[in-house]
Amino acid sequence: MNQHDHLLVNLLAPCSGAYSPRTVKGYTADLRVFIGWSLAQRRAWLPAEPDAVAEFVDYQVEKHCLSTIKRRLCAIAFVHRLRDLPPATDSNVVRLAVRRATRKRSRRPKQVRGLTNAIRREIIAACPPTLAGLRDAALISVGYDTLCRSSELAAMQVEHVFLEGDKTASVIIPRSKSDIAGDGRVAYLSPQTTSLLTRWLAEASLQAGPLFSGLHLNRLSDGPLVTSSIRRLIKRATARAGLDASIAKELSGHSMRIGAAQDMMVAGFDALAIMQAGGWKSANVVLRYVENAATRDLHARRWRRISSSRKA
Repeated sequence: MNQHDHLLVNLLAPCSGAYSPRTVKGYTADLRVFIGWSLAQRRAWLPAEPDAVAEFVDYQVEKHCLSTIKRRLCAIAFVHRLRDLPPATDSNVVRLAVRRATRKRSRRPKQVRGLTNAIRREIIAACPPTLAGLRDAALISVGYDTLCRSSELAAMQVEHVFLEGDKTASVIIPRSKSDIAGDGRVAYLSPQTTSLLTRWLAEASLQAGPLFSGLHLNRLSDGPLVTSSIRRLIKRATARAGLDASIAKELSGHSMRIGAAQDMMVAGFDALAIMQAGGWKSANVVLRYVENAATRDLHARRWRRISSSRKA
């Protein structure tokens, strides 16, 4: 570790407990990119001059999307505020650089494929009756029903699940990316998902601790699945189901959340209902998630209704 890495670690050390480890890790990675560029250009990175930050934006736009550039600017501003320094990112020269980047690069982010109910059924049907297969089926179904992020699935505990008398269950999601205060939300599981989950819990003899754990030689690991493992699990399960390789490539740990939102939109639920189900704070984010896969189905419904009204 060089002196700049040491300085960066010490700068971000006070963030422990105030920010999630994932947030701190993200800031660290983005700041290392800026530090590396600054050293190569023989420019100071803390405090950074506005002209230098603007040049950094112009350099980044050649290879990176706008969302990545804005995220790195947030990291630069964050570390300046930690040292009670005025953020160079607030200057007009940086704002103009961002506007140049906006005009040069499309704002539309790449959308991962949604793991819709149709895909979910095929994946679950192909899951073998092994301990790993039971876990995979339960995790994918819980992710779909709760519209959870992979980080939320990784954080779930057995104690968060409450079985109901009607063969359904509820799950407490204590904290999420958009719920920093930890107010939490409650999600509900269908009878099918409840059945898959209870079978996994029984076969794994789980009574407490992480709801979804890693497996080694058919034995449970001590800790929960990490988000990268959940992403790989989904891709393997999709390939096992015999689905097209392009589908597995486009799926991620976020896909159950997106697919469930898309299915809700096609089924006629409005944006407010989808926001409540998935714990979203912004309708714009929800609409962006559902627009790609849901738009064709929505138009198909419109055409059918127009056609039937004409016949009448």
